[in-house]
Amino acid sequence: MESTRSKTEVWLIGQHITEITGAQLPSRGDVLRLFFHGHNEHKKTVNDSASEVAASVISFWNKARIPTITEKSIGRKVVDLFLMWKGLKKNCTRTTDTQRKKEETFCDELEDLFDVAHPKAMQLLTIKEDRAFLAAQREKGRRGVMAGVDKKIACSIKCREESKSKQSLQQNQASSALEYDELGSSSETESQSSSSSSTSSLAISPVVSSSNRKRATLKVITPELSSTLDRTGISHRSALRILNASQMSQAG
Repeated sequence: MESTRSKTEVWLIGQHITEITGAQLPSRGDVLRLFFHGHNEHKKTVNDSASEVAASVISFWNKARIPTITEKSIGRKVVDLFLMWKGLKKNCTRTTDTQRKKEETFCDELEDLFDVAHPKAMQLLTIKEDRAFLAAQREKGRRGVMAGVDKKIACSIKCREESKSKQSLQQNQASSALEYDELGSSSETESQSSSSSSTSSLAISPVVSSSNRKRATLKVITPELSSTLDRTGISHRSALRILNASQMSQAG
């Protein structure tokens, strides 16, 4: 176990990592540990390992919704950081105060932000909490975490979405009510028109006052009246019977 750990141990850096995790933006140490995982363990070239690290870094920054420099530029910054480490490693056998101070400064900065923000990031960020988060991450030791900021943003987005959904629902309900009113008005008008038409079209012959009274007769059944009878389930014969009975009752 110790043998395996010693193989993955990097001078001044510590153990390799296979991915960048946590609730903070990547530190300089995170970047180098991930870089050495690809460069030492998987024997990748400096540029290839740097490119993979750049992709991981930019993905992490995107989660925080902070604009960055290009992925290619991030890759060059990774290479520069590696070359800085390499220069110190080359002179690690020196015991001068200058060498010692350089190593101490390098180690002290490992937990600082590996800053790849766009030069105008603060102007481009429209959310106050995002600007505050970036400023805090740039402080010594990267103060603050993404979780709190993401929670506020998510809450803000959720509130906006709920407001939009509520407005859409109210508009749909208002539209449905209007359509219902128009439909009801149209049906009522049609019913009144049909009733008026049926009444005017139905002609009953006058009652003949004689010893031999004649039954009432139906002159014509219009299409509108026929449609009304069909809807109510009353046959034409039944309608005639009702009309005749009514006429006889009046005559009596």
